[in-house]
Amino acid sequence: MYVLELNDMPAKSCFMSLEKDKWIWYKRAGHVSMKTIAKLSQLDLVRGLPKINFEKDKICEACVKGKQIKSSFKTIKFISTQKPLELLHIDLFLKHKDESFEVFQNFCKRVQNEKSSNIITVRSDHGGEFENASFKTFFDENGIKHNFSCAKTPQQNGVVERKNRTLKEMARTMLNESNVENYFWAEAINTSCYILNRFSIRKVLNKTPYELWKKH
Repeated sequence: MYVLELNDMPAKSCFMSLEKDKWIWYKRAGHVSMKTIAKLSQLDLVRGLPKINFEKDKICEACVKGKQIKSSFKTIKFISTQKPLELLHIDLFLKHKDESFEVFQNFCKRVQNEKSSNIITVRSDHGGEFENASFKTFFDENGIKHNFSCAKTPQQNGVVERKNRTLKEMARTMLNESNVENYFWAEAINTSCYILNRFSIRKVLNKTPYELWKKH
């Protein structure tokens, strides 16, 4: 405890001391938000935390460097394709990545026969399972354009990244709720996909994926 004779010192010095204490406590607290520290101080939840005005009135350079994130990609509010199979977003759900080409080749044959239409463009990341001689030859022979997202920029392949996350979260939730073993993972993913195709709504069009694919 320091005894200060405020009558004998300028008020400006006192405010400077309080300002310094504020930022010292901010650093001690690991740069958590000033709002959090202010609440702790008001409720007397931390012993020794002074009753001063914890407001962020200047930029902390360490926070700017340590907490910065990439700007979110803006949501597209229009439909960029005119028909099914015009653009495919692909990623893996396979245990062994060397199976990717065979699985994708069989998938292409099946969906193109079902829709009597050809795949025009495929978008993926730069993973070795997609960027290889087998895929290149297949795309060249079938006139399919292959788009790649930039390295370390999953937002550019955001359609499939978000869908994969939704599928995995849904599958984990159902497995946990049912108390079944993890080796039912494939069945849980298939069930999640079945549900989402009938319950999720495609923005702008206001239709489910099932209706868009089956036309009813």
